[in-house]
Amino acid sequence: MKRPSRPKRTRLRSGAKIPRHPRLSNEQRRQLELTIGYKFHDEDILIHALIHPSLIDEYRGGAGFSNQRMEFLGDRVLGLVVAEILINKYPKEREGFMTKLFHNLVSGQTCAEVGAELNLRDYLFMDASMRSNKNANYDKAVADAVEALVAAIYMDGGLDAAEKFIKRCWIFDSMAKDPEDTEANPKTQLSDWCGANRTAYAAYETLETSGPDHAPVFTVKASVEGHGEATAKGGNKAEAERAAARALLDLLEQE
Repeated sequence: MKRPSRPKRTRLRSGAKIPRHPRLSNEQRRQLELTIGYKFHDEDILIHALIHPSLIDEYRGGAGFSNQRMEFLGDRVLGLVVAEILINKYPKEREGFMTKLFHNLVSGQTCAEVGAELNLRDYLFMDASMRSNKNANYDKAVADAVEALVAAIYMDGGLDAAEKFIKRCWIFDSMAKDPEDTEANPKTQLSDWCGANRTAYAAYETLETSGPDHAPVFTVKASVEGHGEATAKGGNKAEAERAAARALLDLLEQE
């Protein structure tokens, strides 16, 4: 027996429970555009770049609801712009030299640092659990949103606008360094591995702090999503992170 349909008023009331699409206030938009140095013609493109995937279920969104697809595009735009910058800056250098600089400049870590400078997390739309989930070493939500923002500027204003944003807001200090100077740093080497293999960048988590105050011992886990993890100890957090990165690299190089 066919069940009777719900009255129209009931259906409307049920539909009304779906939250509205997130928006920025006028002041938030003005401040963000002032910070990034670009004024959007289409506000919806900007909003889209700031929506974290954690809101998909809450808003009953599909694959195109969050900023993930824009992140995919932004990664390619960023890569093109950075590659051209390196080609022009180092006309006599070999490809290997520029590749190391390239992976550093487009890494998730660098994107997260750019986003931190822009205070981008303050503008992201995400659920409560993600709002409180901040990794001191690598804020993936911010890194992804930066790439999505690059895509948004590209879609709204074209490649020239995206290039101006990158040149204005990116952290190019590392371009003045010889890549060989950082080669001995396992964290840098791990980032290079992730970039070369087009995978998520490493995350670092402090698992335990033990020992007396004058001689603490930090236990840190380094992980690359889908590829493994390793733990190590050190006399300080940075030392433990380097040791964990070295241990993970050893595992990855055996694959």
